[in-house]
Amino acid sequence: MSAEIAASIELDSALNDIREVNLSYLMLAQRLLRENYSAGMFRLGFTQDVAEIIMQLSPMQMVKLAGSSSLVCGFRLNDYSLLSALTQDVLGGVLQQAHSTILLAQKSAEQAVL
Repeated sequence: MSAEIAASIELDSALNDIREVNLSYLMLAQRLLRENYSAGMFRLGFTQDVAEIIMQLSPMQMVKLAGSSSLVCGFRLNDYSLLSALTQDVLGGVLQQAHSTILLAQKSAEQAVL
């Protein structure tokens, strides 16, 4: 198999993986918002406008949006100090989980202001 064919197969595989992640994320987002709108918005880091749009997406629209070659979800832990604080098991157990929630909430609030 030539290098070009192998690269093409890898690209197709990566694009399929992105589409799968996108669809899973959109379905999870709708489920979280339906189960508890406020908690879902908080967990997803959505504004109310974004949450309303996600809630109104039909299955066909979700499949179309998921078909993008880019991820529709963003990595919220893009700050080194935040990510390293969350990966340290200094606090342990429930306290670590609470600390993580507080750090993510602060990150969501900062992004909403921007």
